[in-house]
Amino acid sequence: MFSLSRDNRRARRKQQYQRNIARLCEVETVAALPTDYSSLVVTVLMTRKPDPQRGVPISDGYLDYIRPWWTTVNKVGLSGVILHDGLPEDVIREATTDHVTFQQCQNGKYPILHQRHFAVRDFLQQQTVDYVLVTDVSDVAFKKNPFPMLHAADPGVRLLMGTETRTIGRSKCLTSELDQQFGGRMFADRKVVNPGILGGRREEVIGFLDLLTAEIETLQDCLLASDMSIINKVFHSHYDLSEVLTGYPLHSGFRRWEYRTAAAIMHK
Repeated sequence: MFSLSRDNRRARRKQQYQRNIARLCEVETVAALPTDYSSLVVTVLMTRKPDPQRGVPISDGYLDYIRPWWTTVNKVGLSGVILHDGLPEDVIREATTDHVTFQQCQNGKYPILHQRHFAVRDFLQQQTVDYVLVTDVSDVAFKKNPFPMLHAADPGVRLLMGTETRTIGRSKCLTSELDQQFGGRMFADRKVVNPGILGGRREEVIGFLDLLTAEIETLQDCLLASDMSIINKVFHSHYDLSEVLTGYPLHSGFRRWEYRTAAAIMHK
């Protein structure tokens, strides 16, 4: 009886989560104005390895999975690219627009959450745009163009980065991951950075991804399922938050479902 009740609660939470995600497609948007610089939004959809949320590879419902990101990139009028490891051609044809294109990437040896950083880095090395923004694909919506904010930022700003309100020391999950991945807790008083939003000048983003992928390669035989500990360790070892554009009005509070936010990006 207890098991049935617990399963029911889990099913209801999953249904509510899907309803919340669907609402991301309906957020109010502001059309982007022309700029005198180039910009690109990049995301990754890999389907040949187990999805960390589902525990199995994504094998159907591809358009539903990308819909919030895809819908709002088109509405705002951004230039977006979805990196993928072999989506069906009919899905690509249906989802390709004037604002969203697809690019196949190599499916390497690492888990999805780690492999995506290699895919993005390799892709960006072949581009020539001024600014790039890399985001999660399933739970991010754009309300307006975030690039003017970055373009107008202080010259000392190196990256655009998602953060959470918690410090690392107040995140049980992250401190546990740091213990397992690096053998000890670190940066307890620093803010949790969230890789669901990462951007800046193309060269700066590549520089961060170079540091990140080098750390992943060093740890390749003992990687955890999550990349959060590696992200936070690399970031706080090489950057200060004073060098980063983060929080409102760039992005909403993570996991707060702030549909009415005036921030440029909503991260569920």
